[in-house]
Amino acid sequence: MYNTKESNNNPQAIDKKFLDTLFEFIHSVQSEIDIMLPESASLQFLSYCKIIDYLISQKLSKNIIIKMLCPFDENSKKLIKQIVPFIVYQSIKLSSHKTAAAATVPNSLLFIRDKQDIFSFSIDIHQYDKENKDYNENRNKNSIFSVNDWLYSKNVAVVKNSVSCFDIVWEEKENYDKMIEEKKHSDLLVDLITHDIGNYHQVIQTSLGLVIFLLEKNKTNILSPQDSEKIFSYLTTAKNALMRSRSLVDNIRRLERLYGQKDLKLVLRNLPEAINNAYSTVEQTLYDNNPHNKKIFINIAHGHPTDINIMAEDLLDEIFINLFSNTVKYTDSSEVKIDVMIKDYFIGEAKYWMTTISDYGKGIPDSMKKELFERFYYKAKGSGLGLSIVRALVERYRGKIWVGDRVYKDYTKGTTFGMIFPAA
Repeated sequence: MYNTKESNNNPQAIDKKFLDTLFEFIHSVQSEIDIMLPESASLQFLSYCKIIDYLISQKLSKNIIIKMLCPFDENSKKLIKQIVPFIVYQSIKLSSHKTAAAATVPNSLLFIRDKQDIFSFSIDIHQYDKENKDYNENRNKNSIFSVNDWLYSKNVAVVKNSVSCFDIVWEEKENYDKMIEEKKHSDLLVDLITHDIGNYHQVIQTSLGLVIFLLEKNKTNILSPQDSEKIFSYLTTAKNALMRSRSLVDNIRRLERLYGQKDLKLVLRNLPEAINNAYSTVEQTLYDNNPHNKKIFINIAHGHPTDINIMAEDLLDEIFINLFSNTVKYTDSSEVKIDVMIKDYFIGEAKYWMTTISDYGKGIPDSMKKELFERFYYKAKGSGLGLSIVRALVERYRGKIWVGDRVYKDYTKGTTFGMIFPAA
């Protein structure tokens, strides 16, 4: 065990021996490193010292497991988004231990290597407001870091206590997140059953009631052309409500299937093949039921289709079926044009397949984009579950999805959905 105290008149000049020791500690990780950061500003320090970059490089070269506990706030949001493809992250909430007037915020960071030894250190974060010529704890820029002391230990009791502390916090956070997810899932089912299905059944009941009223009124007479037309209209309304209710039930089943399958058995799937399958399904649906006589045209641009593979399963097609169906639904013209592009994309040394799907429909205002993938989106036509299924599936295959405008800053020219999947 050793403990070193840094004394440096220039707090921004981080002690070289400290950095060398920490980098060597990370380099020697065999399988897993656990990291606990009590303040989000600690993440800024790790980024400043290139420690985050080195952790990611070790992840890519040795495929080690990196688990991090760190508070999430506006200051850490950008960095956390950058690291989550490589680091298993859990947000924690810790109480603030300094007032806003304090010039220095002490932080203690803990690294646990393969649950065998630890490296910990505390830092001071000075934040300077150039305009006011004064220290300001609430600003996250103009930070000056200094390392107060650092400690390496293989002491069995110290390591055991550190590992136990980390594991307890990690497990409690996982259980809390699971409880929140279970509640959201339960609320979703209650909303769908009591709201959407109830609304569809009310439409069916009202329409059939009007049909019965007209038939009873004309028991002894031949129906007039006007009454016959009304009955046909009411029955059509009831039929459409029944179809939407059935579609909602199918979507609920899909979500339940996604939710219930905890152990994923993914296999090699070809992305262009899944897209073509989805196109055929939507085209057949339009052939069977197409009151507005719409025709769908898809232009697919990619390299060598046989090489564009990801790890997924049979539900992969559902992503593109939902996106293509949405385009048909929100395009007013009879010709529905969709552009699909697939290209390789790299994050560090990790290869992904980026897929973009662009349409020429009415577009999505920026105010609606943030809520678009919510499970119960009240502004969507129908049940609002289609894009929730899309997001759930993309994340199921360890991918990411986003939405933007086909024409930059002009949402009225159509929408582009983008996705990345790890290449297989």
